[in-house]
Amino acid sequence: MLAFALPAWSQDDVPALTQQRQSYKLARIALTTEQTQVFKDLKEQLTNYPLYPYLVYEDLKRRLGSAPDAEIERFIETYADTPLAYQLRGLWLHELFDQDRWTTFLDAYDGRADPTLQCYDQRARIRAGHLEGVIEATKQLWLVGFSQVSACDRLFEWFASQDAFTDEIIWARIDLAMQYGNPALAGYLAKKLDAADRAWVALWQRAYSDPRGALAEPALRIDSDFTRKIVADAVLRLADQDVGRGKAVWENLRADYAFDTAEQDRVARDIALLSAYRHDPRAPAWLAALPASAVNDDVRTSQARAAMRASDWPALRTAVESMQDPSDEPLMWQYWHAKALEHTGQPTKARQLYRGLAKERDYYGFLAADRLKVEYTIESEPLLANKAAVGTLMEIPGIRRAYELLRVDAETEARSEWNLLLKGFDVEQMKQAAVLASKWGWHADAIRTVALIEEFDDLELRFPMPYGDDVAHFAQARELDPAWIYGVIRRESAFAARAISSAGAQGLMQLMPTTASLTAQKAGLPVPTAGAVFDPERNIELGSAYLRELFVHFGGNMALASAAYNAGPYRVQEWLPEHRALPADAWVETIPYYETRGYVQAVLAYTAVYEWKQGRAPVRLAERMEPIPSASQTFARR
Repeated sequence: MLAFALPAWSQDDVPALTQQRQSYKLARIALTTEQTQVFKDLKEQLTNYPLYPYLVYEDLKRRLGSAPDAEIERFIETYADTPLAYQLRGLWLHELFDQDRWTTFLDAYDGRADPTLQCYDQRARIRAGHLEGVIEATKQLWLVGFSQVSACDRLFEWFASQDAFTDEIIWARIDLAMQYGNPALAGYLAKKLDAADRAWVALWQRAYSDPRGALAEPALRIDSDFTRKIVADAVLRLADQDVGRGKAVWENLRADYAFDTAEQDRVARDIALLSAYRHDPRAPAWLAALPASAVNDDVRTSQARAAMRASDWPALRTAVESMQDPSDEPLMWQYWHAKALEHTGQPTKARQLYRGLAKERDYYGFLAADRLKVEYTIESEPLLANKAAVGTLMEIPGIRRAYELLRVDAETEARSEWNLLLKGFDVEQMKQAAVLASKWGWHADAIRTVALIEEFDDLELRFPMPYGDDVAHFAQARELDPAWIYGVIRRESAFAARAISSAGAQGLMQLMPTTASLTAQKAGLPVPTAGAVFDPERNIELGSAYLRELFVHFGGNMALASAAYNAGPYRVQEWLPEHRALPADAWVETIPYYETRGYVQAVLAYTAVYEWKQGRAPVRLAERMEPIPSASQTFARR
């Protein structure tokens, strides 16, 4: 791998690099432990090492409060091709503000979209007497439906003393706060209004927390622009709690107010869409009863999904054919249109659509191939015909830095370097970069890079198979298809062993710490210590055990188990049909969570691709996707 990746350096350089990496790590430790002279000595030995800028940065960051401006500016200019320049400027701006160096701050500020620095910028302009445009910029920062960063507090105090700060602008932000679902902010803002207005805001807040109680208030019996706004919000909040009651209340009171057509359409449409989202049996009738002015593609989509769930093929065909813009998910609508045609006496047209769709290497393409009983279209085409040019990328300093950062276990910094490089690369360079990252074993970023240029045909690059021994071992131990485990890993982390989701899921198979611990206990395995699930072998061991647990829990149904792996078994249990089994494709298509819906489809399709990569004929999705039993059937099975 080194011979491929480092053509500019001879093999004799490799031991020297190994020593430099060790010295770099020691230098970072020396700096954090305040061994200043040790750090300086090691730093001087590493002036030719690609990561030397990182040592200069860490040293300068540590003494930023006392470093001369000229030294900081010199670093920013010298290392402008690194993420460090941007990072240091940000730290310097905070330091300048803290030191009340307003003029220098204004000279150094680069207009970055950081609310804290944006507020600092306006405060600096006020202090420097540069007031032109400050009011308008402050309005933009003020008019949001959420609490701004605390750095804006002083700016907003100044704004409150200006003539431009009117009751109208306070009400505008209260409106945004309520739209944002932030009644607490609305209440805070109401303190700036008089008593009568505060009472109206309090009533609006009550409409959010106690819609039935709010609607009974005598004050809301007066018809006005404002009371109509509160009434509409209260009705929709009530519908969120009980969609039937919300619908009934709306029908009873809407005539008492002068709602315009657009507002009547919005409320009626939102109630009908909510009922469809929750698979309420009344949803098809409510959607159909909407006036033509209220019908949009969201309504048509909900009608189509309700028809899928009811196997109402004429209704499905009508909904799909009436859509004005099916371009968001063309393959999905092509598949369901074909299926509706197939079941409404148009087999020839259906087969024509299926044939076109079956050429796609995609969930819907595979489903279409199943309808036609033809082989799946799974072919791989190399991203680059000539990979020799890839090695020349190592002449680019940023590429060398990214590689070295990976070698010293600094993947976050490596990704920052990579992202900065990609912004300046043309398509051919991005292709080369993707191949190079794959050769490094940096699969997640290789996959992400080709996605940016929408190149999806190199299956060796897009569907790698690292950790093969671990996957094979635990697949056999758990009686699972190894291709399914690979499909889950590919969707969950794209093989980023140290991935952490926003929710806190960790590692290759994205396990929550509590899930990992409970799974270990149930499987009779040692409970993982903090950070242990980042180890690939340990992660696959626990992730496959959890996948097996879900597979058994849901009676061997792969679609249900996959959905539960993403959304949790309790939610999936809630999504089961109440009274009768559903075809799996219809159930998957009507999963309420968009993320989970796409997740299940991707995992099933990826599993087929991984079977192909393992030299096996893919099991048809039609065979894997068993009918989804009703909740009563599932409980009976347990």
